[in-house]
Amino acid sequence: MRHYSNKKKGYTPIVQSAITQMENQLAAPTEDGQPKSATQVVGAVLHQNTKTNHFLWNVGIQVAKRRTTLQNVQAELEVEKRTNSELQSIVNNQREEMDGLKNQVQGTEQVRIKDQEENRKKQAELEKKIEMLLSQNEQS
Repeated sequence: MRHYSNKKKGYTPIVQSAITQMENQLAAPTEDGQPKSATQVVGAVLHQNTKTNHFLWNVGIQVAKRRTTLQNVQAELEVEKRTNSELQSIVNNQREEMDGLKNQVQGTEQVRIKDQEENRKKQAELEKKIEMLLSQNEQS
C-alpha cells in the first residue's frame, strides 16, 4: 500500500499556500450569499502574496497599490509627530494647571499663616485681659 501526500506535486510551499488560500476564499460564503468570482479571489491572493502586481495590472485587475517601505515609514513618522504634538500640548496644559494650583496653594498657605498669627495675638491679648481681671479680683 502506498502513502500519497496531500501536497500537490511540483509546487513550492508558497504556491501551495496560495492555492489553499484561493480554495478557502472560494469556499467561504460572502456577506450577500453570492459566491466570489474566481477573478476576485485570484486577484486578492496574488495581491497578498506578491510584492509587485504587474500581472494583475496586465490582466486588468486593479488593486490598491501597496505602499513602499519609505512611504510606510513616512506615514508612521507623520502619525508619530501628530501624536507627539498632541501629547506635548497635553503636558503643557497640565503644567499650566499645576502652576495655577501651586499658586493657589501658596496663597492659601499665606492666608493660613496670617490667620494663625492673628489668632496668637488675639489669644495673647485675651490671656493678658484674663490675668488683669484675675489680679483685680484678687485685689478686691
